[in-house]
Amino acid sequence: MPPSHHSSSSHSSHSSHSHHSSSYSHSSSRSYHSSSSHSSSYRSSAASTRNTRIITPIYRARSNQPLGYTGTKSPRVYRCKNHDYVHYDHPWTDDKTGVEYKAGFYDEEGTFYEDIVFSKQGEILDTTTAVCRCDYCRMEDSRRWADREKPCTHCGGTMSLVSQVDDLVDDTGNLEDLAKAVYEAEDKRWSTRVILSTIILIFLSPCILGIFGLVYEIIEAVVGTGVQQTANYFDSDSAYEYNIPNLGLNIYVKEEDGVYIIVDEAEYTANYRDGGYKHLHYDSDENYYDKETDMYVYLNEYIDPPQFQYWLEGLSSEYGDYGWMEYDTAERRWYIQTDSDDWEPLSDEQYEEFKDRLWYIDYDFYK
Repeated sequence: MPPSHHSSSSHSSHSSHSHHSSSYSHSSSRSYHSSSSHSSSYRSSAASTRNTRIITPIYRARSNQPLGYTGTKSPRVYRCKNHDYVHYDHPWTDDKTGVEYKAGFYDEEGTFYEDIVFSKQGEILDTTTAVCRCDYCRMEDSRRWADREKPCTHCGGTMSLVSQVDDLVDDTGNLEDLAKAVYEAEDKRWSTRVILSTIILIFLSPCILGIFGLVYEIIEAVVGTGVQQTANYFDSDSAYEYNIPNLGLNIYVKEEDGVYIIVDEAEYTANYRDGGYKHLHYDSDENYYDKETDMYVYLNEYIDPPQFQYWLEGLSSEYGDYGWMEYDTAERRWYIQTDSDDWEPLSDEQYEEFKDRLWYIDYDFYK
């Protein structure tokens, strides 16, 4: 069992929302997943957790991008069908130019989007949150995707969708990946130009010029002008190899001896009517949602060892930029993140108030 030393920081993911007026920010802490655990004595860097093959994704070339970001969390990159978006979780002012930038998403051309709803293969879960605006009183709120067309809660007016909708291809990138990919693309384009110039200088003649276009296409096919995938490898120096579950878009769990264990869809379908089962849906914040308890579950693979972490509405939301929880099976108690570097045991009063909605997944990450 992991020891109970408590420290943490956070990293950014897709922004979520809470009910607000139009002047209120559209961010919620459950979209900022903890980048470490309360069991920090076993923690190492994410790169040394296990042997991993890192792929630099394919990105669109970028222009007119925001400058001078001062946030402590690394902006996250989302590759989608129509655009590539970088999400900045805090507003900032560029010190050099004095330009003020809003928190939100910026695509490859620098266009700003207040919010993005990510679909998966064209499908959007009903539990996904979206920002909507009243056509009459202009009030904005965040609501479930299934409720996006319901009347305004303030004046009863018709609501229009504010969120941009795009189909998610990959959301594992960050700005370092993007910068590396763009550099590699420029290097490949430079190599292509050098090769073409050499061919022209050596073989310049009316005949060769006639087939120049064909030669160019062949070289482009071999060398490539886009931002191509490149594989990088590193050897892990971690003492552990971990067993990470492949969850997909749904988690199925059943209760055994007061805890929940992961089961497959077939077992859930055959037995859920008898009770004791939960079906959790994946949302655009990389969380799995349990409607019955209003609990969000996040599989955090970026910490050593990996952990399931939990966000309970009504409790976690009281901690501002923090609030993610873990259950310590050795101590048989809950811990909650109260600050960037602090995890504290849940108080007896808090536990008594929320114990009917607190549950956790028992899973052995060690091989």
